[in-house]
Amino acid sequence: MYSIKKVSEIVGISVVTIRAWENRYHIISPTRTDGGHRNYNEADIEILKWLKDEMNNKHIKISEAVSILKQRESSIANRGKNASINKFTYHDDLIDKLYQSLVDLDGEKANTLIDFAFSLFPFETVFHNILTPVLCRIGEQWESGVVKVAQEHFASELILARFQQFFRILPIRYNNPRVIAFCPEGELHHIGLMLFSLFLRKRGLEVIYLGPNTPYSGLMDIIEKKNISIVAVSLSSSTLTAELDDWITICKERFPKIKFVLSGRKLDLFPPSLSPYVITGNYEDWEKWFASIVNNSNI
Repeated sequence: MYSIKKVSEIVGISVVTIRAWENRYHIISPTRTDGGHRNYNEADIEILKWLKDEMNNKHIKISEAVSILKQRESSIANRGKNASINKFTYHDDLIDKLYQSLVDLDGEKANTLIDFAFSLFPFETVFHNILTPVLCRIGEQWESGVVKVAQEHFASELILARFQQFFRILPIRYNNPRVIAFCPEGELHHIGLMLFSLFLRKRGLEVIYLGPNTPYSGLMDIIEKKNISIVAVSLSSSTLTAELDDWITICKERFPKIKFVLSGRKLDLFPPSLSPYVITGNYEDWEKWFASIVNNSNI
Protein backbone atom coordinates (compact mmCIF):
# COMPACT_ATOMS: atom_id res chain seq x y z
CA MET A 1 0.00 0.00 0.00
CA TYR A 2 1.15 3.55 -0.76
CA SER A 3 0.58 6.94 0.84
CA ILE A 4 -0.75 9.74 -1.32
CA LYS A 5 2.66 11.41 -1.19
CA LYS A 6 4.36 8.28 -2.50
CA VAL A 7 1.73 7.88 -5.25
CA SER A 8 2.35 11.49 -6.25
CA GLU A 9 6.06 10.75 -6.61
CA ILE A 10 5.50 7.55 -8.60
CA VAL A 11 2.88 8.91 -10.99
CA GLY A 12 4.11 12.47 -11.30
CA ILE A 13 0.79 14.04 -10.35
CA SER A 14 0.47 16.47 -7.46
CA VAL A 15 -1.21 15.44 -4.22
CA VAL A 16 -3.83 18.15 -4.71
CA THR A 17 -4.65 16.88 -8.20
CA ILE A 18 -4.96 13.26 -7.04
CA ARG A 19 -7.42 14.28 -4.34
CA ALA A 20 -9.38 16.39 -6.81
CA TRP A 21 -9.63 13.56 -9.37
CA GLU A 22 -10.63 11.10 -6.67
CA ASN A 23 -13.36 13.32 -5.20
CA ARG A 24 -14.76 14.58 -8.49
CA TYR A 25 -14.60 11.52 -10.74
CA HIS A 26 -14.55 8.61 -8.24
CA ILE A 27 -12.02 6.78 -10.41
CA ILE A 28 -10.10 5.32 -7.47
CA SER A 29 -11.20 4.33 -3.98
CA PRO A 30 -8.26 4.25 -1.55
CA THR A 31 -8.66 2.62 1.83
CA ARG A 32 -8.12 4.57 5.03
CA THR A 33 -5.79 3.96 7.94
CA ASP A 34 -7.05 4.13 11.52
CA GLY A 35 -5.80 7.71 11.53
CA GLY A 36 -7.80 8.56 8.41
CA HIS A 37 -4.89 8.69 5.95
CA ARG A 38 -5.39 7.42 2.40
CA ASN A 39 -3.78 4.12 1.32
CA TYR A 40 -3.49 3.36 -2.41
CA ASN A 41 -2.82 0.01 -4.08
CA GLU A 42 -1.04 -0.90 -7.32
CA ALA A 43 -4.28 -0.84 -9.29
CA ASP A 44 -4.95 2.77 -8.21
CA ILE A 45 -1.49 3.73 -9.44
CA GLU A 46 -2.03 2.03 -12.80
CA ILE A 47 -5.33 3.88 -13.30
CA LEU A 48 -3.71 7.22 -12.55
CA LYS A 49 -0.82 6.44 -14.89
CA TRP A 50 -3.23 5.46 -17.65
CA LEU A 51 -5.25 8.66 -17.28
CA LYS A 52 -2.11 10.78 -17.31
CA ASP A 53 -0.84 9.01 -20.46
CA GLU A 54 -4.19 9.49 -22.20
CA MET A 55 -4.14 13.20 -21.43
CA ASN A 56 -0.56 13.62 -22.64
CA ASN A 57 -0.78 11.42 -25.73
CA LYS A 58 -4.15 12.70 -26.93
CA HIS A 59 -3.86 16.24 -25.56
CA ILE A 60 -7.20 15.97 -23.77
CA LYS A 61 -8.61 17.11 -20.43
CA ILE A 62 -8.98 14.82 -17.42
CA SER A 63 -12.76 14.78 -17.83
CA GLU A 64 -12.34 13.43 -21.36
CA ALA A 65 -9.84 10.79 -20.23
CA VAL A 66 -12.19 9.65 -17.47
CA SER A 67 -15.03 9.50 -19.99
CA ILE A 68 -12.96 7.23 -22.25
CA LEU A 69 -12.15 4.99 -19.29
CA LYS A 70 -15.79 4.67 -18.28
CA GLN A 71 -16.90 4.10 -21.87
CA ARG A 72 -14.49 1.17 -22.11
CA GLU A 73 -15.93 -0.36 -18.93
CA SER A 74 -19.49 0.18 -20.17
CA SER A 75 -18.66 -1.29 -23.58
CA ILE A 76 -17.32 -4.48 -22.02
CA ALA A 77 -20.37 -4.88 -19.79
CA ASN A 78 -22.88 -4.24 -22.58
CA ARG A 79 -21.26 -6.59 -25.07
CA GLY A 80 -21.37 -9.52 -22.69
CA LYS A 81 -18.78 -11.65 -20.98
CA ASN A 82 -18.09 -13.87 -23.98
CA ALA A 83 -17.32 -11.04 -26.42
CA SER A 84 -14.32 -11.65 -28.64
CA ILE A 85 -11.05 -10.43 -27.15
CA ASN A 86 -9.95 -9.24 -30.58
CA LYS A 87 -12.59 -6.53 -30.54
CA PHE A 88 -10.98 -4.70 -27.64
CA THR A 89 -7.54 -3.25 -28.19
CA TYR A 90 -7.39 -2.30 -24.52
CA HIS A 91 -7.59 -5.98 -23.63
CA ASP A 92 -4.88 -6.68 -26.19
CA ASP A 93 -2.58 -4.13 -24.55
CA LEU A 94 -3.06 -5.73 -21.13
CA ILE A 95 -2.49 -9.18 -22.59
CA ASP A 96 0.76 -8.12 -24.24
CA LYS A 97 2.08 -6.45 -21.09
CA LEU A 98 1.05 -9.32 -18.83
CA TYR A 99 2.55 -11.90 -21.18
CA GLN A 100 5.87 -10.06 -21.19
CA SER A 101 5.95 -9.67 -17.41
CA LEU A 102 5.28 -13.39 -16.95
CA VAL A 103 7.97 -14.58 -19.36
CA ASP A 104 10.31 -12.09 -17.65
CA LEU A 105 9.43 -13.79 -14.35
CA ASP A 106 8.42 -10.38 -12.97
CA GLY A 107 5.76 -11.35 -10.45
CA GLU A 108 5.34 -7.88 -8.97
CA LYS A 109 4.59 -6.31 -12.35
CA ALA A 110 2.33 -9.20 -13.38
CA ASN A 111 0.26 -8.91 -10.21
CA THR A 112 0.04 -5.13 -10.62
CA LEU A 113 -1.34 -5.57 -14.15
CA ILE A 114 -3.82 -8.18 -12.96
CA ASP A 115 -4.95 -5.91 -10.11
CA PHE A 116 -5.44 -3.14 -12.65
CA ALA A 117 -7.52 -5.42 -14.88
CA PHE A 118 -9.74 -6.42 -11.94
CA SER A 119 -10.24 -2.75 -11.10
CA LEU A 120 -11.63 -2.12 -14.60
CA PHE A 121 -13.58 -5.24 -15.50
CA PRO A 122 -15.76 -7.91 -13.85
CA PHE A 123 -13.64 -10.80 -12.60
CA GLU A 124 -15.14 -13.23 -15.13
CA THR A 125 -14.16 -10.88 -17.96
CA VAL A 126 -10.60 -10.76 -16.64
CA PHE A 127 -10.35 -14.55 -16.42
CA HIS A 128 -11.99 -15.24 -19.80
CA ASN A 129 -10.64 -12.36 -21.88
CA ILE A 130 -7.25 -11.57 -20.38
CA LEU A 131 -5.78 -14.32 -18.20
CA THR A 132 -6.88 -17.26 -20.35
CA PRO A 133 -5.52 -15.79 -23.61
CA VAL A 134 -2.23 -15.06 -21.83
CA LEU A 135 -1.95 -18.65 -20.59
CA CYS A 136 -2.88 -20.00 -24.01
CA ARG A 137 -0.21 -17.85 -25.66
CA ILE A 138 2.40 -18.99 -23.17
CA GLY A 139 1.34 -22.61 -23.69
CA GLU A 140 1.66 -22.28 -27.45
CA GLN A 141 5.06 -20.61 -27.11
CA TRP A 142 6.19 -23.38 -24.74
CA GLU A 143 5.14 -26.06 -27.23
CA SER A 144 7.10 -24.27 -29.96
CA GLY A 145 10.17 -23.93 -27.74
CA VAL A 146 10.09 -20.14 -27.39
CA VAL A 147 9.05 -20.21 -23.72
CA LYS A 148 10.95 -22.38 -21.25
CA VAL A 149 9.37 -24.84 -18.81
CA ALA A 150 10.24 -22.63 -15.83
CA GLN A 151 8.51 -19.64 -17.43
CA GLU A 152 5.39 -21.68 -18.20
CA HIS A 153 5.27 -23.02 -14.63
CA PHE A 154 5.75 -19.53 -13.19
CA ALA A 155 2.87 -18.11 -15.25
CA SER A 156 0.55 -21.02 -14.51
CA GLU A 157 1.16 -20.91 -10.76
CA LEU A 158 0.70 -17.14 -10.54
CA ILE A 159 -2.62 -17.22 -12.39
CA LEU A 160 -3.75 -20.37 -10.56
CA ALA A 161 -3.24 -18.45 -7.30
CA ARG A 162 -5.63 -15.78 -8.58
CA PHE A 163 -8.17 -18.45 -9.44
CA GLN A 164 -7.91 -19.94 -5.96
CA GLN A 165 -8.31 -16.47 -4.43
CA PHE A 166 -11.69 -15.95 -6.04
CA PHE A 167 -12.65 -19.57 -5.54
CA ARG A 168 -12.29 -19.13 -1.78
CA ILE A 169 -14.24 -15.89 -1.40
CA LEU A 170 -17.27 -16.64 -3.59
CA PRO A 171 -20.21 -17.56 -1.34
CA ILE A 172 -21.85 -20.99 -1.41
CA ARG A 173 -25.59 -21.62 -1.18
CA TYR A 174 -25.73 -25.05 0.39
CA ASN A 175 -29.19 -25.91 -0.93
CA ASN A 176 -27.68 -26.01 -4.45
CA PRO A 177 -26.24 -29.15 -6.08
CA ARG A 178 -22.67 -30.09 -5.18
CA VAL A 179 -20.08 -30.57 -7.92
CA ILE A 180 -16.72 -32.26 -8.42
CA ALA A 181 -14.52 -30.96 -11.23
CA PHE A 182 -11.45 -32.76 -12.58
CA CYS A 183 -9.30 -33.64 -15.56
CA PRO A 184 -8.64 -37.40 -15.89
CA GLU A 185 -5.24 -38.90 -15.22
CA GLY A 186 -2.92 -37.92 -18.07
CA GLU A 187 -4.75 -34.63 -18.77
CA LEU A 188 -2.83 -31.55 -17.64
CA HIS A 189 -4.76 -28.75 -19.41
CA HIS A 190 -7.31 -27.40 -16.96
CA ILE A 191 -7.83 -23.74 -17.88
CA GLY A 192 -11.32 -24.41 -19.20
CA LEU A 193 -12.18 -26.44 -16.11
CA MET A 194 -11.04 -23.56 -13.88
CA LEU A 195 -13.24 -21.10 -15.75
CA PHE A 196 -16.28 -23.37 -15.63
CA SER A 197 -15.75 -23.98 -11.91
CA LEU A 198 -15.65 -20.22 -11.30
CA PHE A 199 -18.85 -19.90 -13.30
CA LEU A 200 -20.53 -22.44 -11.02
CA ARG A 201 -19.13 -20.94 -7.82
CA LYS A 202 -20.42 -17.49 -8.73
CA ARG A 203 -23.87 -19.06 -8.92
CA GLY A 204 -23.56 -20.43 -5.43
CA LEU A 205 -22.66 -24.05 -6.14
CA GLU A 206 -20.09 -25.81 -4.00
CA VAL A 207 -17.40 -27.12 -6.32
CA ILE A 208 -14.81 -29.63 -5.13
CA TYR A 209 -12.01 -28.79 -7.55
CA LEU A 210 -9.67 -31.75 -8.01
CA GLY A 211 -7.79 -30.23 -10.95
CA PRO A 212 -5.60 -31.91 -13.55
CA ASN A 213 -4.22 -35.46 -13.71
CA THR A 214 -6.86 -36.95 -11.37
CA PRO A 215 -7.05 -40.78 -11.22
CA TYR A 216 -10.49 -42.39 -11.29
CA SER A 217 -9.64 -44.52 -8.28
CA GLY A 218 -11.58 -43.30 -5.26
CA LEU A 219 -13.79 -40.83 -7.14
CA MET A 220 -16.99 -42.82 -6.60
CA ASP A 221 -16.33 -42.91 -2.88
CA ILE A 222 -16.03 -39.10 -2.96
CA ILE A 223 -19.27 -38.85 -4.93
CA GLU A 224 -21.08 -40.94 -2.33
CA LYS A 225 -19.50 -39.36 0.73
CA LYS A 226 -19.98 -35.76 -0.42
CA ASN A 227 -23.37 -36.34 -2.01
CA ILE A 228 -22.22 -35.12 -5.42
CA SER A 229 -24.92 -34.27 -7.96
CA ILE A 230 -22.83 -33.03 -10.90
CA VAL A 231 -19.51 -34.22 -12.32
CA ALA A 232 -17.61 -31.77 -14.55
CA VAL A 233 -14.77 -33.18 -16.67
CA SER A 234 -12.42 -31.50 -19.11
CA LEU A 235 -9.94 -33.17 -21.46
CA SER A 236 -8.12 -32.47 -24.70
CA SER A 237 -6.82 -35.89 -25.74
CA SER A 238 -8.91 -38.46 -27.61
CA THR A 239 -6.77 -41.24 -26.10
CA LEU A 240 -8.45 -40.61 -22.74
CA THR A 241 -12.07 -40.74 -23.89
CA ALA A 242 -12.51 -44.53 -23.86
CA GLU A 243 -11.58 -44.83 -20.19
CA LEU A 244 -13.79 -41.85 -19.37
CA ASP A 245 -16.69 -43.46 -21.23
CA ASP A 246 -16.27 -46.68 -19.25
CA TRP A 247 -16.05 -44.82 -15.95
CA ILE A 248 -19.18 -42.76 -16.65
CA THR A 249 -21.12 -45.91 -17.53
CA ILE A 250 -20.17 -47.56 -14.23
CA CYS A 251 -20.78 -44.33 -12.33
CA LYS A 252 -24.29 -43.95 -13.71
CA GLU A 253 -25.12 -47.51 -12.76
CA ARG A 254 -24.17 -46.75 -9.17
CA PHE A 255 -25.61 -43.21 -9.13
CA PRO A 256 -28.51 -43.09 -11.63
CA LYS A 257 -29.43 -39.46 -10.90
CA ILE A 258 -25.97 -37.98 -11.28
CA LYS A 259 -25.39 -35.42 -14.05
CA PHE A 260 -22.28 -35.08 -16.20
CA VAL A 261 -20.91 -32.11 -18.11
CA LEU A 262 -17.92 -32.53 -20.44
CA SER A 263 -15.81 -30.07 -22.34
CA GLY A 264 -12.40 -29.74 -23.93
CA ARG A 265 -10.31 -28.07 -26.60
CA LYS A 266 -11.92 -30.09 -29.42
CA LEU A 267 -15.47 -31.23 -28.89
CA ASP A 268 -15.33 -33.77 -31.73
CA LEU A 269 -12.90 -35.91 -29.74
CA PHE A 270 -15.82 -37.23 -27.66
CA PRO A 271 -17.53 -40.39 -28.95
CA PRO A 272 -21.30 -40.39 -29.65
CA SER A 273 -21.96 -42.12 -26.33
CA LEU A 274 -20.65 -39.05 -24.49
CA SER A 275 -22.06 -36.34 -26.77
CA PRO A 276 -25.22 -35.77 -24.64
CA TYR A 277 -22.97 -34.45 -21.87
CA VAL A 278 -20.77 -32.17 -23.98
CA ILE A 279 -21.01 -28.37 -23.93
CA THR A 280 -18.91 -25.76 -25.70
CA GLY A 281 -16.72 -23.14 -24.05
CA ASN A 282 -19.22 -20.45 -25.02
CA TYR A 283 -20.49 -18.49 -22.02
CA GLU A 284 -24.06 -18.39 -23.34
CA ASP A 285 -24.06 -22.18 -23.65
CA TRP A 286 -22.98 -22.41 -20.01
CA GLU A 287 -25.90 -20.22 -19.01
CA LYS A 288 -28.33 -22.41 -20.97
CA TRP A 289 -26.86 -25.54 -19.45
CA PHE A 290 -27.13 -24.09 -15.98
CA ALA A 291 -30.78 -23.17 -16.50
CA SER A 292 -31.72 -26.60 -17.88
CA ILE A 293 -29.65 -28.83 -15.62
CA VAL A 294 -29.54 -26.93 -12.33
CA ASN A 295 -32.42 -24.48 -12.11
CA ASN A 296 -34.97 -26.96 -13.49
CA SER A 297 -33.52 -30.07 -11.87
CA ASN A 298 -34.71 -32.15 -8.95
CA ILE A 299 -31.24 -33.46 -8.18
